[in-house]
Amino acid sequence: MARMLGAARGLLLLLAAAGLGLLLTRPPWPLAAAERLYQALAFRALAPVRPPHPRLVLIAITEATLDAYPYRSPVDRGFLAGLVDALAGAGVAAIGLDLLLDRTTEPAKDAALRQAIRRRAPPVVAITAGPETALEPARQRVLDGFLDGVATGTANLARDVFDGQVRWHLPQADGRPSLPVALAQAVGAAVPDQPFLIDWQRSAAGPVAPAYPAEAVPLLPAEWLRGRIALIGSMLPGSDEHRTPAAAFGKPSFGVEIHAQVLAQLLDGRAGAAAWWREPAALLLLAGLGLLAGARLAGRRFLLALAGLALGYPAAALAALAAGGAAWPGLGPVLAALLAGGGARAWRSRAERRDRQALRGLFSRFLGAEVAEALLRDRALFMAGGRPKPQELVATVLFSDIAGFTAICEALPPAPLIDWLDRYIDVMVAVSVAHGGVVLRFVGDGMLVVFGVPVPRPDAAGRAADAAAAARCALAMEQAMEALNAEWRAAGLPEAGLRIGIHTGPLVAGSLGRGERMEFCLLGDTANVGARLEQLGKQHGGGGRCTILVGEPTWRLLGGAFPGRRIGELSLRNRVAGLAAWRIDSGR
Repeated sequence: MARMLGAARGLLLLLAAAGLGLLLTRPPWPLAAAERLYQALAFRALAPVRPPHPRLVLIAITEATLDAYPYRSPVDRGFLAGLVDALAGAGVAAIGLDLLLDRTTEPAKDAALRQAIRRRAPPVVAITAGPETALEPARQRVLDGFLDGVATGTANLARDVFDGQVRWHLPQADGRPSLPVALAQAVGAAVPDQPFLIDWQRSAAGPVAPAYPAEAVPLLPAEWLRGRIALIGSMLPGSDEHRTPAAAFGKPSFGVEIHAQVLAQLLDGRAGAAAWWREPAALLLLAGLGLLAGARLAGRRFLLALAGLALGYPAAALAALAAGGAAWPGLGPVLAALLAGGGARAWRSRAERRDRQALRGLFSRFLGAEVAEALLRDRALFMAGGRPKPQELVATVLFSDIAGFTAICEALPPAPLIDWLDRYIDVMVAVSVAHGGVVLRFVGDGMLVVFGVPVPRPDAAGRAADAAAAARCALAMEQAMEALNAEWRAAGLPEAGLRIGIHTGPLVAGSLGRGERMEFCLLGDTANVGARLEQLGKQHGGGGRCTILVGEPTWRLLGGAFPGRRIGELSLRNRVAGLAAWRIDSGR
């Protein structure tokens, strides 16, 4: 991946994709609603059903409770006092009163309730108005009178401004604890001081804890209540109802049920159970896999890999949830994978287009289909930054030149001369390309063809194959020259001969110039020797129209596969040592 994209660029793309996956699934972006819908569906369909919490019990004020009294609101204070006394008598561990006592009723009943909730064993925690709840001064005085000497907690719930659902819990508001936190403290449980995500639990009974009608408490077996924390609250339709992830596609959650969820989480030590690292880890993992797919794969395999990530990750996350694990984010990591994969593929495509342009500019049309495919497939071996990188390699060079071209130039006017030379070049390029050669350049009537570039040949077998391809190409050029001579003879045009020099050895390959002026080049003695061998064809011709001379390294690689004869040690300019050379005979 780093080789394809670059380490810094790959890391930047990884972080950008993960960041966008996180950002775009947050409000106010539309995908936030889709993410929350996914979470709600997952919880509704797959979250495991757990037994009711063993340390909690809900005491519900229902329609049946209110039917026994002449007025519905406020709840009869005498009944509430008796309810608190009954729970205390059953041996509950603590009592939470999720009813705001901000109105007076009958004085005797009010006094009885004040006395009941001031008890210390079991401790009673009543709700008070949160900082965002403004009460009239008279009602605030009534509330203060009821709560004088009573432990209190706020009942205000943190609603999401995006969709109004209750997802987070605030342990404190303006220095005052929440009702669940105050109850947890009353029984000695540790409580956090920072907001935390509510870890919703599904219970077979519906709420997280068993719920009993308030009027039935005196009839319940004491063991159903003993040692539990009892939360008294309204479960009246249309009153104190809230939207929560646990209530999606169903009835809203009552406030007392939400307090019970939070209290269960506190008692179990699960406050903050949705670890902060879970979402970043999923985002980075999926972004990394998408980046890897984009950098390594293409076409259908790339699309299949992205589809596998887009479907496989949610399936794994849902399976983990169904098995009792934590809820993982759904859309953000998938989006990060798609963004990273698409970004990597786009960058790779850009690099491929750049390399293709560079290859076209360097080798133009003088490249066979098989060689071109090999170049594109293995371009990482020889391309860097949109140009061939300098490297040492072993290749076979073929220099060809027209024998007697000076006389032809003198015999033909300019226009026919150019036509004659174009015909020669077209035929010889076609022959060279057909044999896997790379036509690098023309110098007048001379032509340079190389076998084994720009993709290096690391093994002896490959180098031998290049040498054999060069020899076959030279013989095919001889045949093509005979056909051209017959064509020119029939047209009354001058005929010509051909000299070819072939040599194998080490070269430095690379590019010179930049942009449109960039040119692939070969440096080293091997190219010079090939050119000298072609020139020596004037002295060591075999009597025919075509002379093919090869240096000793090439002849060894050919291994006797071609007929020929040794013409001795040749002295080449600028070389101290002589060179053994052979002439390949075509048999004509």
